Amino acid sequence: MVVGTDQRWESVLDGVVVYAQGALCTRLARGVVPSDGRVRVTGLPRTADAGSLRARVLGASDVRVTEARIETEAEPVGDGDRDALLREVERLRDACATARGRRQRQRALIDEVAALRPVPPQRRRDDPPHRTTPVEAWLELADFVDERLTGLHARLAELDEALRDVEHELSVAEDRFARASTAGTSAHVATTVCAVVTLDGVPAGGGAGDDVVELELEYGVPGAVWVPAYRLSCRQEDGDGRLLLRASVAQRTGEDWTGVRVALATADLRRRTDLPRLGSLRIGRSQPAPAPAGWREPPAGLADLFTAYDARSRQPSRPRAAGGAAAAAGPLPDGT
Repeated sequence: MVVGTDQRWESVLDGVVVYAQGALCTRLARGVVPSDGRVRVTGLPRTADAGSLRARVLGASDVRVTEARIETEAEPVGDGDRDALLREVERLRDACATARGRRQRQRALIDEVAALRPVPPQRRRDDPPHRTTPVEAWLELADFVDERLTGLHARLAELDEALRDVEHELSVAEDRFARASTAGTSAHVATTVCAVVTLDGVPAGGGAGDDVVELELEYGVPGAVWVPAYRLSCRQEDGDGRLLLRASVAQRTGEDWTGVRVALATADLRRRTDLPRLGSLRIGRSQPAPAPAGWREPPAGLADLFTAYDARSRQPSRPRAAGGAAAAAGPLPDGT
């Protein structure tokens, strides 16, 4: 069953960049953006890598791509002809049973004719001890049996050939019915790959009018490789030569590259390449190292140094004695 009812755009393969392993394909599609901004771009191969899909809008357009993903649509092959195939199988089964019945009756008739033998009459009392044998009758019976068996065997050969033809047609019809059945394997299901693209910037009142938007899709495919071949042509009396470079491209991506721009790259498409991190480089005279600061980090356990003092200060104070108060009010040791 086909999934999705979005607007479909046909795509054309525009260019291919073949790497050491794999290729990067570019497709172009054009159309009017619908009001919901969702379109399906058809024509992608089954080998397209879903993680490598990239989409962008060409030209100075206000429409931009917000989402792009690859979807696979499946549809059973010949699902509408299953009833006709079933009727054909049933008809051929009946024809095969009829042919087998005719062949069986013909074999029974052959056995019956082959069993014909001359039987002499029973001997009577008044018959002489030695009777003459009618040789002519025996020969006529033998000729009749041979002629009859020749015709019956010829008819049997025709019935055998007809039975083989009907059995072959029945096997072909049963195979077609098994392929068209929904209970068959997935190899008998027609699959198509498309890219679902969501576009933003469409006017709220409807579609994009008569403005046609051109969309570019880029995706990677495996199964492509190219091999270089070098040819150097030079003469002994000449001081220069001619170096010719040729490339042999082989691909099994499921796409037709006839008439498509092809470029070659020596890099590996599947190898991740990131920008290197460059270290800082200072140019100029060397500067003296800055003087160390006087501030230092406090030592570990500094907060626990005053724990006993804080606990002592939180205890309640005791009342002083009278003598102690008088002594406190007396003169100081220096006489003041």
